[in-house]
Amino acid sequence: MSLVVKTAAGQVQGRLVAAGPLRAHAWLGLPYAAPARGPLRFAPPAPHPGWTGTRRAQTYAPDTLQPLDPSVTLAPSAEGSLALNIWAPAEGQGHPVLLWFHGGAFRAGSGRLYDGREFAARHGLVVVTVNSRLGPLGYANFGGLFQDDRFAPNAGYQDQVAALRWVTANIAGFGGDPARITVAGESAGAVAAALMLRDPGAAPLIRGAILQSGTLNQVSSWDNSLEIAQAYADALGIGRTNVHDLWGRPPAAFVGALHRLEAVRARRLNSRPFLDGQVLPRDFAALLATPAAPVPLLLGANRDEYSLFVRLPNRIFPRTDRTLLTRVMVPYLAPGQLGAVLAAYPDTQGGLVALGTDLFFHSGNDALLRGHAAPAYRYRFDWGTRLFGLGATHGMELLFLWPRPMGAASALMRGGDARRRAALAHQMQAAWASFVRDGHPGRAWPAYTEGDPQVARLDLSGVTLTVGGEHERRRLWTGSFVPMP
Repeated sequence: MSLVVKTAAGQVQGRLVAAGPLRAHAWLGLPYAAPARGPLRFAPPAPHPGWTGTRRAQTYAPDTLQPLDPSVTLAPSAEGSLALNIWAPAEGQGHPVLLWFHGGAFRAGSGRLYDGREFAARHGLVVVTVNSRLGPLGYANFGGLFQDDRFAPNAGYQDQVAALRWVTANIAGFGGDPARITVAGESAGAVAAALMLRDPGAAPLIRGAILQSGTLNQVSSWDNSLEIAQAYADALGIGRTNVHDLWGRPPAAFVGALHRLEAVRARRLNSRPFLDGQVLPRDFAALLATPAAPVPLLLGANRDEYSLFVRLPNRIFPRTDRTLLTRVMVPYLAPGQLGAVLAAYPDTQGGLVALGTDLFFHSGNDALLRGHAAPAYRYRFDWGTRLFGLGATHGMELLFLWPRPMGAASALMRGGDARRRAALAHQMQAAWASFVRDGHPGRAWPAYTEGDPQVARLDLSGVTLTVGGEHERRRLWTGSFVPMP
């Protein structure tokens, strides 16, 4: 397959990359939409105007504008860089496509953290990773706050859908099959993929979905989005009389506003898709009533998701004590159910980790599985690091799926049985690749149903199946849906 490919915007030239003794092709920093800056700062993603000649696609584009966060990425960021990266097998056509959306709480993160060469060279997949608008430029509801239709609602999510459409239109030239696209992601990326399954503009393009530690209860209500937008406006010194100044503010002003907002609204998920009534439904009832695309689903979470937010400083989740979590649950659980839930979790740090994990992750997966009209496969990732007592915390499974952990993340993998960790990584990568290729993670992994609730537990013993769900206490959450604050 040639390294020079013609896209709708012009020709691009990739490069050959090594995956151990194997080789793959890579195209990096490909624009899938026009740069979202200047008059397009708050606009929906627009088609790229194109270029003449052959564009070199051999280095990553800058990350989209975000705070410098060592836990996510230390790469330079810039406003409006709507780009994606592609890895493909060096030979052949019609390969299944894994379209990956990164995590980072919709405030940070990058597609560069996920190197797809191993999936391409060893498993025959075309892998695409995406950058999209984040923070206030991607998710502040200025349009609702100021009743101004110049602001596209959920611009960051619209970027992600635009990337899906770009891949559908162009991926055949890179060796991919546009009829075999699996959308996938972790945390914020999984939320985006879950929304796409219910989005009539995106769902018909999707053949399968992989949702890792991200659920629909992490979406914001309309009213909450207005509170967040008002806090951003206050931090930026913006009101109805000078709203036009938002197009003239330097990019750094929006990063500063995010930091000020997170100081005022501490331990909340302040940057995220919101229910707008245009791109997304206007309320949770309508969102949950919208049938998901009847495509195969692979989803799960980690055993100790919430430990990251309990044990380490963070700007995202409520973490200090169970009183805060109780306040979150009160409006959505009947008194009897709330009492039974609280009684099942001891008032200890371990109990807090388990409560937060079940509340924000496992119960959200339950809601995604209810009524899903296609085979679904559920996992729980159980391998844990000893570092900081984090255990099988949020994001830990990524170090096994993507074989090139960057920066501080690699420290989490030190010590212990490296050989068995490598065997687990091999099993997981093969299962995920099987799902993208064949619609299931292997014949030995049966589908999850309410009548046969089998969950694959992933740890150093490999992939083992358990019957009866995650825990007996999971039954206490039956029928619940608790949005995050």
